[in-house]
Amino acid sequence: MEKLFYLLWAAVSLGLGGLALFAVWQQASLANLLFLGMVGYYSFCFGGLIRAAYLPWGLLGPHRRSGYWLCLILLPLALIPLHAAYRIWEQGGYVAVTASRRTAWLHQLLGWLQDALGYLGPLLVLCALGIGLALALLRLLRRQVAR
Repeated sequence: MEKLFYLLWAAVSLGLGGLALFAVWQQASLANLLFLGMVGYYSFCFGGLIRAAYLPWGLLGPHRRSGYWLCLILLPLALIPLHAAYRIWEQGGYVAVTASRRTAWLHQLLGWLQDALGYLGPLLVLCALGIGLALALLRLLRRQVAR
């Protein structure tokens, strides 16, 4: 089973890495370079996660070696609310979009904050959410063992 995970990891990493290199070769832009960097970062983290998961007590043991890699994998997701806050700042205000049933409450909250505080309301909430998520993951990362 370990070999299957390594083969799958290698196939996905090489495929996405090839696409990223092709995109950089076609047009060297900041977005393409960030895509190449993220592919490299996630390849490294998932390789470490697979290696750590197959160590003795890697998933559930007292040293929780896999938790370190899971925190590193989730850390870039903290940029999503910060990117949304940047787009609100760039547009000059929050523009409500069609939302699914699961995220309708969030769009209503951001719309209410815009009405109450101006465009700074949603901006501050999203910045606090992104920074809070990053700090929580970094705090959790400190408790994990990286052997």
